[in-house]
Amino acid sequence: MTESATPAPLPPELVTAVLDLDLPQRHVDAMAAAPETVGDILLEAAGELREHDAASAEALLQVLREHAPQEDHRQYAAHMLSQILRSDGRTEEADRLIGDLLRPGALGRGMAAVLAEEYAESAPETALYCYNVACRSILAQPAQIVRQLDPLGLVLLTGRARVRERLGLAPDAHDEQARAADESGPGIGTETDMLEQALHGASQEEEGGGPAVYVAYAREHLDEARAHGLVTDAHTHHHDVERALRAAARDTPGVPLHTATATPDQITAFAMAADLDPADPATRERWAQALDPGALQPWPPERNQACWCGAGRKYKKCCGSPTVR
Repeated sequence: MTESATPAPLPPELVTAVLDLDLPQRHVDAMAAAPETVGDILLEAAGELREHDAASAEALLQVLREHAPQEDHRQYAAHMLSQILRSDGRTEEADRLIGDLLRPGALGRGMAAVLAEEYAESAPETALYCYNVACRSILAQPAQIVRQLDPLGLVLLTGRARVRERLGLAPDAHDEQARAADESGPGIGTETDMLEQALHGASQEEEGGGPAVYVAYAREHLDEARAHGLVTDAHTHHHDVERALRAAARDTPGVPLHTATATPDQITAFAMAADLDPADPATRERWAQALDPGALQPWPPERNQACWCGAGRKYKKCCGSPTVR
């Protein structure tokens, strides 16, 4: 019989520094109850503090930058801290934080995607560097992989192609495949265009303005989905769908959003019957159109409800975490 894994203890220096900040007790209790999610808990706490106590938020983010167990959390803390500093007129300090993130070999995929979007207009050279980091695993594969990308991967690659075009660079093979994937018209569409195209396959007007359904593979079938080329990264699949949901909520307010769960066998069988590509994300959404309404979950869940992805954790500590950007 296999024993369940014991969560790693919190770094003592992190615990000491957090206790010295005199945070609300509920955050301290949450850390003790779920030490494996301490980075998410403290980022969420910093986000709340930022609204009414910027100084305390800044102190907490400094602690996270220095002592968070995971590098991703340290980078998100640095980015949030730079925003606070910039809003306070401390531009040089904010620039130094971002400069540290942009050092060769330092930037993680998630933060690279955030910074690429931020710098796409103001500093395209920096944006291209960030896009290259965010797309590293895609660019290491043949350009034909573009046809199998999840929505977020396609959005990132399309953003990269657009920045390269702005810089006057000749299209490479991945740029050309990104162009070919844009069925909405000539040229490269916006991130919103790509998400709408990849996730819905048809306009809301054509579907009568009904709810949009975003489909993810069940967690227990992710390895199978990856083995069959249905997802490119099993580890980020649910977070990629969450990011697409957030983009849709931001860009099409008022449109009801729902999630549904599929298995590779269900999508493959549907694709064969309808003569569709099972690796195309739009195929999952077309499959969902025939589902009983009872199989759909309204999105987003309440913060303390179970996450829609089936991980068994509260939404605010799972796909609803501030680190999923």
